[in-house]
Amino acid sequence: MESSRSDGRPLPPSRSGSDRARTTPPAAPPTHSAPPARPAPPAPPASAGGLAGLPWNFWRLWAAASVSGLGDGVVLSAFPLLAARYTHDPLAVSGISAAAQAPWLVFGLLAGGLVDRWDRRVTMLRADTVRAVLVGGLAALVALDAGGVWLLVLALFGLGTAQTFFDTSAQAVIPRVAGHSSLVRANSLLQGSSTVLVQFAGPATGAALFAAAPALPLAVDAISFVLGVVLVAGVSGSFRTTPAPGTGAGTGAGTGAGAGAGAASTAPPARSLPGSVAEGLRWLRGDRVVRTLAASTVLLGLGSAAAWGVMVLFAQEHLHLGSTGYGLLLTVSAVGSVVGSAAAAPLAQRLSTRTLLAVSALGSAAAFAGLAATSSPLLGAALLGLNGLMVVVWNVVTVSERQTRIPDALMGRVTAAYRVLAWGSMPLGGLLGGAIGSTLGLRQAVLSATVVLTAAAFLVLRGLPSAHGEPVPPKL
Repeated sequence: MESSRSDGRPLPPSRSGSDRARTTPPAAPPTHSAPPARPAPPAPPASAGGLAGLPWNFWRLWAAASVSGLGDGVVLSAFPLLAARYTHDPLAVSGISAAAQAPWLVFGLLAGGLVDRWDRRVTMLRADTVRAVLVGGLAALVALDAGGVWLLVLALFGLGTAQTFFDTSAQAVIPRVAGHSSLVRANSLLQGSSTVLVQFAGPATGAALFAAAPALPLAVDAISFVLGVVLVAGVSGSFRTTPAPGTGAGTGAGTGAGAGAGAASTAPPARSLPGSVAEGLRWLRGDRVVRTLAASTVLLGLGSAAAWGVMVLFAQEHLHLGSTGYGLLLTVSAVGSVVGSAAAAPLAQRLSTRTLLAVSALGSAAAFAGLAATSSPLLGAALLGLNGLMVVVWNVVTVSERQTRIPDALMGRVTAAYRVLAWGSMPLGGLLGGAIGSTLGLRQAVLSATVVLTAAAFLVLRGLPSAHGEPVPPKL
């Protein structure tokens, strides 16, 4: 569910990440299933200061993500409105939407390989600079009434490409600036601000600005990227992986707050970019915990996309809601997401990762089962609110666990491979939901999500340790 909007709806990934750690990142792909015991991570330097137990470097990154999140929310409504201004052809409009999502599938693995060779903070600065130029240029052309469908497609593809580099880098930077012991809380804060700004404040603001002048929301988004560059530039330290003495592998050592929290990789460095990417894929395949998280996230993306792909039709035909009612339905779902961002850290302190993720998947499965059986818009809204809560808890915990286990030197490559798998499942899920809805009915399409999400819960129960330090259950 990390690859979807915080309420479960498919969406291009946000500009930030999430959460905490229970097991230590192995130095190389494990040869057995049990997660090794983790030594206490070094604390951030006293000079780093901080707020609420998190260093200032994290809060600078959080501020950058929040400002960018507002920009994301503004164009979330503005881009579809702009597309409709240029064409009413459904195929063209869907192509515009696909242009923003395609770069993850095309460039995701490449971005991961390059991010592990570059300074991650510098990569974030360059990516946001490129995005500011692209959106700013598009705003100028729209203001001059010189835009068009193909220009919008090219701009969104460029923005999506830059985003693959920014997001992959951000996922590797967060453990450094927050420290492994604070990952759940850090990712909860990032997820919460993203939900409020992207789903509540941003879209309404974007629609209002578009009504005043179509170029205005694009200009606001460009300004948000510029402010993001300024804030990320204030994050101190180097975030380039460095070779460990005697091994040549990246240690992930850095001079910023939280530096040194990542474990060293003892695998020899690959000599070519394809070999480097393959090294990340081998690590993902060899670590049973992260492999299980990836496979279960694929199932969750598949099931959620199947339900959300037909949700607007389900709301119209079975919940008897118009466009305003459907908007309120999504708002209640987003409220559940906010609650989930607040609840994730306390729940993660009390429950094992295995239990919490299984409950999250089963909770979403139950929500879709109830939704498929009801015609009450109030009950339907409450169930989607429950789903939104469960999705955010899943996002926070899985991202945190992944950030803890993956060696810093491989963080970009493994994260990118993980996200490519998750993103690849969503178009298939949308097609699955549409096919079931067309042949068997909309209720059956929503119910199909329950089946897939239940399978994800079973996969979690079979593939993850039952508690901290316990061995992973045997393979089936």
